[in-house]
Amino acid sequence: MPPHVERPAAAPGQTPRGGRQRDPAADRAILDSTLGLLSEGCSFGDLSMDLVAQRAGVARATIYRRWRNKEELVLAALSTLDLPVPPLEGLGLRDQLVALVDQLRHRGQDTNLHRLIGSLLGEAVRRPQLVERFEDTVVAARREAMLRALRDGVASGELRADLDLNDAVELLTGPMAARLILRQRPVESVAFAESIVDTFLNGTRTTRAGTGPGTAPDHLPPPQEPQL
Repeated sequence: MPPHVERPAAAPGQTPRGGRQRDPAADRAILDSTLGLLSEGCSFGDLSMDLVAQRAGVARATIYRRWRNKEELVLAALSTLDLPVPPLEGLGLRDQLVALVDQLRHRGQDTNLHRLIGSLLGEAVRRPQLVERFEDTVVAARREAMLRALRDGVASGELRADLDLNDAVELLTGPMAARLILRQRPVESVAFAESIVDTFLNGTRTTRAGTGPGTAPDHLPPPQEPQL
């Protein structure tokens, strides 16, 4: 089969068709080369299997035996950069949300990742399915952990029953992403994540939880002048 023809990729850990065992070193070289090209400014549109193969020092057929197309390759490469969900067992709602939001800060300190995500967002209009698959493969675990914490908060009566959980996730993650990726401003400590979560809880807690809408919790930091 010619190397440019797409073929089903072997599942992780499986031997590809043809009986040859996958070489982990080749996998790593291909994924690192993909990330390197994207972080150096190569757009998704300009990225090609030929460029990746040349940089990784492998044949193009070697890449196609692992990933059927460029989209799958980029998603696989991006998934290697994602951090695991932080330990949440035994934490209250606020502390769980702070841990999850603050993890975005740790991930966002990687400037290469900024460029990679920026390149991906640049393809959002032309290839919306790519962004959807990025969310399904790279973001899904952390998003589900946040949804689970919010569901528990609603079930316990701490959060309002009419809370839209999907909107809540975006409200919690959006400010950190905007600060790090869009505005390219560093976040030095956990304080920003705490401020995001406390502001969110101030508007979504039930009166039974001790703070109704418009009532600031004791740990909410004093307002600061906006930095332009």
